[in-house]
Amino acid sequence: MQSKILLVWHRKASEHDPIVAVHAWIEHGSQLDSVLLQPKFCWRENYGKESSHDRSILNICSCFHSVDLLDIAKIVATDFGIDRQRFPFVKKSCSFLIQSFDRELVFEARNESERDEIVEGLKLLVARLGSKIIMGDGRVIDEFFSPMGNYVPGDIPAIFVE
Repeated sequence: MQSKILLVWHRKASEHDPIVAVHAWIEHGSQLDSVLLQPKFCWRENYGKESSHDRSILNICSCFHSVDLLDIAKIVATDFGIDRQRFPFVKKSCSFLIQSFDRELVFEARNESERDEIVEGLKLLVARLGSKIIMGDGRVIDEFFSPMGNYVPGDIPAIFVE
């Protein structure tokens, strides 16, 4: 859950940039007092180079995107076919579809084996999270939520204190 992977995000042909390079990762959930923020599959657009060694290298990103793991209804490889009217540039052998309740997301991995690993890993992650919640397994907090969720720097702002 701690690593980033480089993918290509295929958006609908009608959008301004139908193909965008993205860095994707799984974000732990957080427990803030009585509120739980769900674990997410996250990605951010990446238009420049990213380096942990040299922060002076251009690294421009527009914004973060995410889908809650529990909102994911389907994760499939696009071998079965893809609507070329909506996603004209998809390479079927390397791509996968994430379908949530309100949208369809198409991503492309470097190759077919990487795609298969991502699809299998995401399926297992979503199934494990869902089954732990359904079974009432209290260890779900330890596994899927940040242990530091309750510990943020500074004092609680006065507007949140009753």
